[in-house]
Amino acid sequence: MIKDFIDAHRETETEYRLEFFIDRDGGCSFPCDKEGNPQFDKMTDAAKENYKKSMQNPDKFPYCWNEVHKLTWSYTEPASGTCKCGTRITLYNQYCGACECPECGQWYNLFGQELVPPEDWLEDIEPDV
Repeated sequence: MIKDFIDAHRETETEYRLEFFIDRDGGCSFPCDKEGNPQFDKMTDAAKENYKKSMQNPDKFPYCWNEVHKLTWSYTEPASGTCKCGTRITLYNQYCGACECPECGQWYNLFGQELVPPEDWLEDIEPDV
């Protein structure tokens, strides 16, 4: 059994953006906090310059100018754990619901249980071609 097993779980991320749009299809946005303060440390030099120009030209953005928008998304973080060789691995469906430790070659199922290598499995699980 894999050590320090962490089950697959959902993660949710939220970020805020200052948005400037000419119309529904064109514009730009910049990272900010939820109060709308720009996060210049997350911007490239070109983005900082574009932000400065956007702030100086509100008439160029009739659809949306300097509005804070909240973006939220979720994703599944796969299960993981420490292999018996000490390598931290992600448990994913590499082959028929199992994966191999890249360091030592030990196979695990998605629940962290040790498996024999696929070539030693008794049944041929590949479809006939």
